[in-house]
Amino acid sequence: MNRLDRLGLAVMQPELDRHAEWLMHGARDIELQDLCESVELMDGEWSALARRQVALLQHHRGRIGVHAPFWNMHLDALDPQIRRVVQGRYLLGLDFTEAVGGQWLVVHSPFYFWGHLMVQHRRTLSQEIGLAQLTLEPVLARAAELGVTIVIENILDRDPAPLLALVASFGSPHVRVSVDTGHAHVGAQHGGLSAQGWLTQTAPLLGHVHVQDNDGSADEHLAPGEGTVHWPGVLRALRATTTDPALVLEVVPEHVDAAVRWIQALPAPTVIPEPTL
Repeated sequence: MNRLDRLGLAVMQPELDRHAEWLMHGARDIELQDLCESVELMDGEWSALARRQVALLQHHRGRIGVHAPFWNMHLDALDPQIRRVVQGRYLLGLDFTEAVGGQWLVVHSPFYFWGHLMVQHRRTLSQEIGLAQLTLEPVLARAAELGVTIVIENILDRDPAPLLALVASFGSPHVRVSVDTGHAHVGAQHGGLSAQGWLTQTAPLLGHVHVQDNDGSADEHLAPGEGTVHWPGVLRALRATTTDPALVLEVVPEHVDAAVRWIQALPAPTVIPEPTL
């Protein structure tokens, strides 16, 4: 059973500066997201930022991950030239992950229209999986060398079946599913599974969770309790996981303080004493 003791934050540098002490004191999971939000950083002094973050977190004993660039990145790109660009950006993400001593790299699901009546993937799923495998081939080889896990996050997916099929197709411990509770909640308003349902159905291959809230109408990245996600069910599903996924609250900067308060207010785990012989 997962006690949620590692539940931490996805942050960029300003929020990391503010909350580093709290994160380190609890040995909590940290996801560094500067690289995926700044094109200038990708082609600039990203290594200087990585060194700064390593110095700041030198006493951190928890897990660290990185979010790969995602703007205009298509995991199942058909055009070989576009595929090479995507590979290059993901490999850059791994370079950053290596520099900060990270354990996971987040990339986005290619199934942007799964569940829409116009695109059901009935004839194209195997082709899309094949293209995603081509894209990730050099990336996965590098990740395996580094001991890093590629986690593929649900974005507009409504049904976890294609994403599970994609992850399973690699047959590798270095590829796992990432579930974003907010994305799932928006999809649930249009016939998809709830966040709890996503966590339950992906449990055997679950490697990472983005915890966030919204009212179901948009992907707002609010702190839990500020939207309409059913948190008792989500927390039950998280505690039931057996794969020890990375757990981070991914909220907009102005809601990070509220997210920290929510984590701090979670009930302490019940410790069952060992029987006396």
